[in-house]
Amino acid sequence: MAIETASIPSASGAAEELDIVIVGAGLSGIDAGYRFQTECPGKSYAILEARDAIGGTWDLFRYPGIRSDSDMYTLGFPFRPWPSDQAIAGGDAIRDYIADTARAFGIDAHIRFGRRVVRAAWSSADARWTVEVERDGAASERIVCRFLYMGSGYYDYDAGFTPPFEGVEDYAGQLVHPQHWPADLDWAGKRVVVIGSGATAVTLVPSLAEKAAHVTMLQRSPTYIVSRPSQDGFARWTHRVLPKSIADSATKWKSVGLGIATYAYARKRPDHMKALILKGVRAQLPEKYEVERDFEPRYDPWDQRICLVPDADLFEAMRGGKAEIVTDHVARFTPTGIALRSGRELRADIVVTATGLVLRLLGGVELVVDGQVVNPADRLIYKGMMVSDVPNLALAFGYTNASWTLKCDLSARYACRLLRHMDANGYDMCTPTHDDPSVTPEPMLGFTSGYVQRANAILPHQGSKAPWKVHQNYALDLAALKFGKLEDGTMRFDKARGATTPAPVESPRSAVSIGAVTAAAAIAAVGGLALFAKLSQRRTERMIPADGAFIDVDGRRMHYLDRGTGPTIVMIHGLAGQMRNFSYALLDRLATEYRVILIDRPGSGYSAPGETANIRAQAAQIARFVAALELEKPLVVGHSLGGAVALALAIDHPEAVGGLALIAPLTQPQDSAPSAFAALAIVSPAARKAVAWTLATPAAILAGEKGAAAAFAPEAVPADFATRGGGALVSRPANFEAASADLVAANDDLPDMVARYHGLWLPVAILYGRDDQILDPEVHGARFADMVPHAALTLIDGGHMIPVTRPDETAAWIRTQADRLG
Repeated sequence: MAIETASIPSASGAAEELDIVIVGAGLSGIDAGYRFQTECPGKSYAILEARDAIGGTWDLFRYPGIRSDSDMYTLGFPFRPWPSDQAIAGGDAIRDYIADTARAFGIDAHIRFGRRVVRAAWSSADARWTVEVERDGAASERIVCRFLYMGSGYYDYDAGFTPPFEGVEDYAGQLVHPQHWPADLDWAGKRVVVIGSGATAVTLVPSLAEKAAHVTMLQRSPTYIVSRPSQDGFARWTHRVLPKSIADSATKWKSVGLGIATYAYARKRPDHMKALILKGVRAQLPEKYEVERDFEPRYDPWDQRICLVPDADLFEAMRGGKAEIVTDHVARFTPTGIALRSGRELRADIVVTATGLVLRLLGGVELVVDGQVVNPADRLIYKGMMVSDVPNLALAFGYTNASWTLKCDLSARYACRLLRHMDANGYDMCTPTHDDPSVTPEPMLGFTSGYVQRANAILPHQGSKAPWKVHQNYALDLAALKFGKLEDGTMRFDKARGATTPAPVESPRSAVSIGAVTAAAAIAAVGGLALFAKLSQRRTERMIPADGAFIDVDGRRMHYLDRGTGPTIVMIHGLAGQMRNFSYALLDRLATEYRVILIDRPGSGYSAPGETANIRAQAAQIARFVAALELEKPLVVGHSLGGAVALALAIDHPEAVGGLALIAPLTQPQDSAPSAFAALAIVSPAARKAVAWTLATPAAILAGEKGAAAAFAPEAVPADFATRGGGALVSRPANFEAASADLVAANDDLPDMVARYHGLWLPVAILYGRDDQILDPEVHGARFADMVPHAALTLIDGGHMIPVTRPDETAAWIRTQADRLG
């Protein structure tokens, strides 16, 4: 959803006012733009980018071979999954992907290029930030905003780190830093020395070696290096056998789980992990190579970031004699190269100083809060994304042991939660307040890398306990930022000018991955996902308990709610739903005049699954339920898939039905599943169960709001539908499995049922929303009505979920159908 914003006024004019300002148009900024415009619709925002292009890091760095150092399934946007099985991608492909995403969602219309934010001043009296912007290096402009989101990365874009080298002025060759790679640099047939041992160096060496006479990687000390295939076989397989949305989620969570498990194993068994990494390196090099000299660091795995080389390209260049690694120190530069402390001289036509980055928090923006300059190094970091005692500001700071985007997306979504909470409760300010003396400061990043150590003076600290602890663990952050309480005693919500209002409680393959490590990590990943599913299930059941009674029907437990007196109405919900879909709004409107019985269909809600998921099998079980309760010819209301079940009940068990009131019913066979439910289309029962207990829960947590929005479209999803409407129950493994089975089996019985519609002589009425985007009212409503004697079709405004969104009109229509039965 693109939201138009006004143009920036001149420096002499009044400041422009926006709801949100995002700084930076890289991965973090584009992700935040998407989240704010979809989860906080209607709010005005702009993305201020100091450079003249989208992409951030991936547009700035243009050195040969630049590529991702983590898999693209986690580095990519969760709302637009990486579309290739090329798990390790080149910089050009990543830059194009970011720009294409911005265009696809209209985010590019909100980007203002050539705007460098230099200062941001907060006023508690006004509860607003005043953002000072340099435009193309010229006059300053001002933008006033309610919330400031820093997606500017964490290092200096102007210059990388180059240590002082003695004699560098005597060097007659070319000296290049990767951060500013000359577009016209020619290294073909030349001798190149790359100083460094990190990700940039191990990327550059094999790329340069393709054309250079020889490339030497000169390092003071080794780094852990592992190899993995650049293409992901698991991604290819899942996309062949699973629906795309499930395959995307499976690939992502495989990578997340494997990363978490491998990191945990490395921290618990560092000696074992080191031995396995070195074993993998030995397998790539000649038998007598001194692996320990060049590949065994003095520190444990993940004390610094591990370098990834796709398809063992670095080792291939070394085996072919095109590249070498030299572990030594620079004594001084000479006119023809570099003299080493060992006495050896490396002759070089080109020297590349891949010697590191310079960290620069907040893009160098000066922060001022109520007239006082904020030094981030004196503050704590709240949930890894906000600065203590600084209101209405969040920053995107990704993981050091996993993909950057994982944490940044969680941070943006948490910021959206904060904004919605403030809007709902009339607040203007949200401030993470550090007033607990038992919380002691600790380094924010537990890395010994030089670029981190050099930046200790500018980085904020983490605290010794939550919510100030930085986890570096996606699963823990997902739970904390997606479900954690906003009113946690640390985050304070206030009115402007300091008028605090008490807040209501918020409603409820690689060298290292060989053999045993691969198996252990994979098992741990799957086990972790299963445990997460189990714990989430318990939490969901506490939020949405069974609120009806239970009855055994042929040994299978059914959950139902029976309320009111009078003529009986039995209500059957749709796909992936449960009876709270009706109790949300219709039950209270009908139970004053009728006996209303809501059913959890077999396998849904708290009812046990039936023998099969076929429509007619479910109808047979409901017929036995009607008999067990001794109901006499009730009006049966069926919504969506529940409408098909109600039809099967009337066709096969007419004694159990007095009349049909079908709301947006499924009446005809479908060629494909509606897009809102496509992720459920898993044909294999084994695959269905595996997905239910691993990927379904986190996928529902991450994409549940999007799925609900598709089901309700074009109408809005009520804010409390996940709990009061029971929507969150589909994240329970058993409910996901049953919903998937229902969808796959939906067409089994419909062709024969269609042939028998003409024999329905009991009263049949159909109600549809004109704008239903799940089932076509013409196909499933009008066409069906033409097939059934005396059937009547009524159209009202609304979408597919009119029992929730249009309760008064729906209830009045049901009363009319009930009264027709006498």
